[in-house]
Amino acid sequence: MWVYIVIGIGVILLLLICFCLAIANFSFDNFKDKRDEAMRYRNSLNMTVLEFVQEIIANHLKGNLQIVTCGEYQDHFTVGTIALSPSTQSSNSLASFATVSHELGHAVQYEKGELTKHWQRRKKNRILGKFFLPSMLIGVVLAILGLVSVLPFYVVYIGIALFGVSFLIFLVAIYMKYLEIKIEKGASKYAIELLGEYLNEAEIKICKEFLNSARLTYWGSLFRTMLGWTFLTKKDKMF
Repeated sequence: MWVYIVIGIGVILLLLICFCLAIANFSFDNFKDKRDEAMRYRNSLNMTVLEFVQEIIANHLKGNLQIVTCGEYQDHFTVGTIALSPSTQSSNSLASFATVSHELGHAVQYEKGELTKHWQRRKKNRILGKFFLPSMLIGVVLAILGLVSVLPFYVVYIGIALFGVSFLIFLVAIYMKYLEIKIEKGASKYAIELLGEYLNEAEIKICKEFLNSARLTYWGSLFRTMLGWTFLTKKDKMF
């Protein structure tokens, strides 16, 4: 009986790992396909992204956001500014609308105070991440040297403790990536609300699918961090 239970659990874990690896390896390809699809559709109002952004800033952000120009595929939000490439500003594709609306969603999050704490945590944890590899390597080396009696045996416990610290840092990194996904989900929620004032239901559906595929890449990043040790997927930055 117990043998079948153990086998069943093993099969479930294997299927779960395969599912996570599939997302880790193919989420970005799925995103590119959805982006290319959304690029083929134009909004029914024939409005450009620049016109859309200007209206959202005036109507929802009290004019507290400056539009600046950036390089291609580098559209982003930072405090007080939204950076758009020239091609994005002049575009009227649903892909561009969805992308920029997501960045405007981050602007709404900032106005509501939902981003500040997250940015502060991320900055601190990036410093914490610098100790991951040294603590892991030193911990392993000390544990081995203690076990082979090159150093006193108590050094083994120091090595285990340092390895434990590196494992805790790893868990913090996983948690931070999960919080990142929640932030991105929130930005997309605000994006759909903003788009709902301008687009029809069919256009909103296309934008939702595109934004969901974009969020899936963050899950891919999470799973790459978790499963990079398997060498079956590319490693990702911890923080």
